[in-house]
Amino acid sequence: MNQKPLSKRPLKIRAVEALLHAFSRQHPDTAIDAKGYVTDFRDTLLPGVFPEDFEADLSAGDGNELNTKFGAAHSSSGLAVNCFAPFRRQMTDLKIQEHGTFDELQFEQKCSTGLRGGRAPNLDILLSGPNGIVAIESKLTEYLSAHRAKFSPAYGKQIQDTRREQGYFHEMQRLQECPGHYTRLDAAQLIKHAFGLAHNFSNNRPVTLLYLFWEPANPDVSPEFATHRDEIQEFKTRVSGSSPAFEAMSYPELWRFWRENGSTPAWLRQHLDNLQRRYLPHI
Repeated sequence: MNQKPLSKRPLKIRAVEALLHAFSRQHPDTAIDAKGYVTDFRDTLLPGVFPEDFEADLSAGDGNELNTKFGAAHSSSGLAVNCFAPFRRQMTDLKIQEHGTFDELQFEQKCSTGLRGGRAPNLDILLSGPNGIVAIESKLTEYLSAHRAKFSPAYGKQIQDTRREQGYFHEMQRLQECPGHYTRLDAAQLIKHAFGLAHNFSNNRPVTLLYLFWEPANPDVSPEFATHRDEIQEFKTRVSGSSPAFEAMSYPELWRFWRENGSTPAWLRQHLDNLQRRYLPHI
């Protein structure tokens, strides 16, 4: 059977295959199945990433990540853990743009929206520090599949506090009328996270929802990446001035910031090398 030319194959399949090849080069002795999964999730960890720095958090979260999705070479939670777990031993080295320093890092943290019934959304990463809270929603290849916004009627009925006046609530209402407006950005998930953050951190402490997304070394290879960025910018404009504040950046941008941010410690330079070999392939 003839295969489709590379450029005609679905972008998500090409991205997953590129990540799988990068994983195999970095872990040549690790057995991996046809779907890109290993037998033991520990085999997906980068040097300097230890189970004791994240295992309890992921086990407490919803979704049974460690025994399911985490074992994939293209796991989004795996990317988040591989990127951030080493900072639990080096918290003073963790910086994200202008947010200052952090003293606590948690994975897969439940953040209730305050609605009756249903499950609390899980944040991939929650960072706390003297300058405020940064909650991270991490994406790898998920946005390469089309999305449609979906909200339970409970959001409109039960949210009767100041969140109703925010841009996130107005954007939810707009998407209920036009659920297919964003094709790449999972705006509904971001809005639900924003509702949870506003419900749990309603004091004067600054709170930011950071959308942190993967891109390959050559994002100009396909227009889907540009479409995704355009949708991020539109969403950011529509919720501007709301609480929590919304920010977005790619993993390569974050890694560049860490590498160029003053005197990068030796351990972090080595960690960045490992991250880029694993997660920055060409498609």
